[in-house]
Amino acid sequence: QLAARARRHVQARRPRQRSAPDVHSQVTERFAAAAIGGDLRALLELLAPDVTLWTDGGGKGPATSLRPVHGRDRVAALFMSVAATLPTDGLDIRYRRVAGDPCALVFSGDSPIAVVIVDLAPDGDRIAGIYSVTNPDKLPRAER
Repeated sequence: QLAARARRHVQARRPRQRSAPDVHSQVTERFAAAAIGGDLRALLELLAPDVTLWTDGGGKGPATSLRPVHGRDRVAALFMSVAATLPTDGLDIRYRRVAGDPCALVFSGDSPIAVVIVDLAPDGDRIAGIYSVTNPDKLPRAER
């Protein structure tokens, strides 16, 4: 369901050809490491200039914005501010496929705190769209 929602949000930007699954997985993993690790330089290299971020905190979890955030600099700055608030111990990232697309599941201890799905630009190695779910009502189904 998370992937279906993400696809609806980025459908207009989705290329006709999908990236190779291994490339999509590698970009997802590099993005998660850069975003969680607070590596601004690596994050900027991964984001397309016109990247868009959608968040879903459901009014209960941390959502960075109620409206989509557009642009590489704004999205990167937002992820840097989030990375600064994350706990340094017990944070773990697991990678899964949701409806065929790779996603990053972020855990603090045994509790999931976010699911992140990225959509790649037509060139296949830059991120054009990001969908982040932090709503705790939607996260309990995420398995470790």
